[in-house]
Amino acid sequence: MKVELSHLVGRTVRDANGRDIGEIEDLLAEIEQHPHGNDYVVTRIAVGRHGVLDMVAFGWLVPELVQRLRKRAGYRRYEIPWDWLDLSDPKHPKLLRPESELPTE
Repeated sequence: MKVELSHLVGRTVRDANGRDIGEIEDLLAEIEQHPHGNDYVVTRIAVGRHGVLDMVAFGWLVPELVQRLRKRAGYRRYEIPWDWLDLSDPKHPKLLRPESELPTE
């Protein structure tokens, strides 16, 4: 499946139970080198949820302060294996498992 990666960043991901688990923050890829050029293979998707911090921080808090407050404000980040996501509708990515099965960072 081909999906334009820039269209995924910022999208909300829901788990198999329909629960909002966060937004796509990063895509993690491995580079495969070939004589004809390189291929970039996405292996994991980083999904994060700031909780209360989302409502307060963006636009007026210093990034270093945000980093320090993340744990206290309920920030969660998951690195989800690429094949755990259903991207048949890229505007509405869906996790194929419940949030309770996700590895946390």
